[in-house]
Amino acid sequence: MEEEIGYDQAVEVAHLNKSYGSGKNKLKVLDNMQMRVATGAIYGLLGPSGCGKTTLLRCIIGRLSWESGTIVTLGKKPGTIGHPVPGSSVGYMPQELALFQDFTISETLSYFGRLHKMTSKRVKERMTFLLDFLHLPDKGRLIRQLSGGQQRRTSFAIALLQEPQLLILDEPTVGVDPLLRQRIWEHLLDIAHSSNITIIITTHYVEEARQAHMVGLMRNGRLLAECSPEELIEKHNLPTLEDVFLELCERDQIGDIEQNEGCAGISTQVCYHDWFVISINQINFKSREARELRQQQAKRLKKFFFPSASNVLALFIKNLTILRRQIGFLLFEFMLPAMQIVMFCLCIGRDPFNLNVAVVNNETCHPPPVPLIPFAASCAFLQHIDSHYINDFQHRYNEARESVESGDNWGVISIGSNFTQDLMIRITFFMATGLTAMSFVLERKQGLLDRSFVAGVTNMEVMIGHISTQFLVMLVQVSLLLVFAIAVFHVVAEGSLVLVVLLTLFQGLVGMALGLLISTICIEETSAIQCALGSVYPNMLLSGIIWPLESMPMNLRYVSYCLPMTYAAEAMRCILARGWGLTYMPVWRGFLMSIGWGWILMALSAIALAIRKF
Repeated sequence: MEEEIGYDQAVEVAHLNKSYGSGKNKLKVLDNMQMRVATGAIYGLLGPSGCGKTTLLRCIIGRLSWESGTIVTLGKKPGTIGHPVPGSSVGYMPQELALFQDFTISETLSYFGRLHKMTSKRVKERMTFLLDFLHLPDKGRLIRQLSGGQQRRTSFAIALLQEPQLLILDEPTVGVDPLLRQRIWEHLLDIAHSSNITIIITTHYVEEARQAHMVGLMRNGRLLAECSPEELIEKHNLPTLEDVFLELCERDQIGDIEQNEGCAGISTQVCYHDWFVISINQINFKSREARELRQQQAKRLKKFFFPSASNVLALFIKNLTILRRQIGFLLFEFMLPAMQIVMFCLCIGRDPFNLNVAVVNNETCHPPPVPLIPFAASCAFLQHIDSHYINDFQHRYNEARESVESGDNWGVISIGSNFTQDLMIRITFFMATGLTAMSFVLERKQGLLDRSFVAGVTNMEVMIGHISTQFLVMLVQVSLLLVFAIAVFHVVAEGSLVLVVLLTLFQGLVGMALGLLISTICIEETSAIQCALGSVYPNMLLSGIIWPLESMPMNLRYVSYCLPMTYAAEAMRCILARGWGLTYMPVWRGFLMSIGWGWILMALSAIALAIRKF
């Protein structure tokens, strides 16, 4: 039977290498990193900013991939399907606050409680304890109303909430007064001893790490030493742990340290007595991993298509809460499409008047009762023209042309009957794109997205949460849009309104999927806004909404056929102006293209999220 890794060690890191960038700009962050954290121990990871501490922690919890080496967290490789790392077995406090500023303390803890599948009763019990223990104010206070120290303690409360097996704390005591800092350490020692919880903590306060069972002194991506604080101080014969760290850094600067120094002045390899066994276990681990790869892929595919309903609900409630706190912006989102259609119909959709236009008719008009003489259709058209709108009727083409050339007449005008119909497709698509283009950008920038992923949320669940929330907003937008366009301004609607609504919603979903893709690719808000706006004009010009496709060069026409709005706009015209249904090819083709584009953009968003691993 193969030997398992990780029965007595909560975390094992062997020969780990991680770099950022490529070529000349490649920066090695972790250099043959080796580390072991015993189950139920407190491990203090010390080192200057930029030495690789945060990168190492993110690898341990499965939020970053690495180039070579092995990591085993709570008995398995992090990120393995079915393994709760990342997930509820890990409590994570990042360096940044990673808090929803428009949430209350209660809403924040309740959100993460739902992600961890905690009951409402258990969340309330833990919330009561943590508010008292961390000296937090009333649970109804908004996060943005808290001081910096109070926000920091709220972030710490999230990590402690579900009482995880592994607690990862990145600078938890920054900005905390000394008395509370001591209480925090006492609590950490207590839960490590009584509940067998493993804790990895980084801190700028080197001396407070003397309370840890084991410390790792890190510099330039590798450990200079790894041992208990007392043994390090005794070995180096220095009064403080900070002095020991300073001496080791100076020795490393001149190349006096070739290998990690461990307990009693011997190397870490000897201190832990069997890194050789770990190497053998790495081989066994990789062999087992190769055999399970196919099974893991099947499980991952199942998880992709069958996301957790509780996680989606938690994300949905979270997004609704954010919208509720931004009521002014929400009302603006509701009214903007309606305002656009109203302005368009008032300024463009009306008949022109007092317009000097020359009209020439070369047909002979006879009233319908005259037998055997056909009635000219042009005459019927001219009979419906009110002189209030066009006030110059002429009979000769040359005279009409001369009147235009001399400036007496404006010319001849033709207004298409389908422009207002296409506008509904266009407004819905671009408003939906704007709704989701910022979905991931702000949460990623504040560290909120990463914190949700560490709690066990998947990419698909995040996307479903955002789309389901914004879909409610889009329903209101589409309703107002159709009411003003059809009921108020009497846009021709010969076909089924059900098909009109469905096609509009499908186009809205395509727009939201495009917005999600933009938000996964872009890092900053400005770039996301630019990409969203930059997608407007190419789609408008190439999809046949402003000018017919038949007027385009053939190469551009082929591009137009591939755009998400081209066939949808044609289907909308056929439904509204001709009264066609799904039995007609242009109509079902518009629906099919909308659904297909929605799936394609969603898949690309999921792939982008998986690659970037925010």
